[in-house]
Formats: sequence, structure tokens, C-alpha cells
Amino acid sequence: MGTIDENALQNLSLIVNLSKELQIKNSKAEDADPDEVSQYFPSFLWVVRDFSLKLLDQFGNQINSKEYLENALKEQKGSSDNIEKKNRIRRLILNFFKDRDCYTMVRPTEEERDL
Repeated sequence: MGTIDENALQNLSLIVNLSKELQIKNSKAEDADPDEVSQYFPSFLWVVRDFSLKLLDQFGNQINSKEYLENALKEQKGSSDNIEKKNRIRRLILNFFKDRDCYTMVRPTEEERDL
């Protein structure tokens, strides 16, 4: 709901846990080639409801929702443990889900009673 932010990405920790359990050809996930593993994953569609941001890049140019997702998945700069944890989820999504897209839906009305 709202936007793709750090909390939303952290909620995708299922991917991190899934990657630990995934086995292909009797090898552990850490040893498997990400390109080989990704062929077993479905397409990834992130639907963001009640979206309220303007889809603009850092220069103010209009972007589409897929570009918004790709920007949200770019690794953060830094080398702290916290940054590394955040980037790990981003890398797993990028590596395992080669076919990714995003769809944004605005809130249909501001009036709570109309919802």
C-alpha cells in the first residue's frame, strides 16, 4: 500500500528464506547459478494500491511503473551491515525474478465512507 519503500522490501523476506531452502539438482542454493535458478521462478508483479507519488526520475522526467520498480531495486550505497541486508533482498529479487513488472493503482476516492 502506498509506495515501494524499505519496509515493503523488507516484507519480501520470504524470498530470502525461499532462497535458503531452494535446491536444484541436489545442490544447495548458495552453490546454484542464479541464472539457472531463475528459470524456475515465476514472473514477479508488484501491485501497489493507494499509490500517491508522481512517477518521476531524479531529473524530473516522467517514468513508468516498471522503471519505478527498477529504481526501487537499485542497490543502496554504503557498506554497513544494515545496508548489506537491504541490498541482499534487492539482489535476490533481481537475480531470481528476471521478468519483473509493477502496476500502480491510485486510491479511488479520498472519502473513507465512499470506499
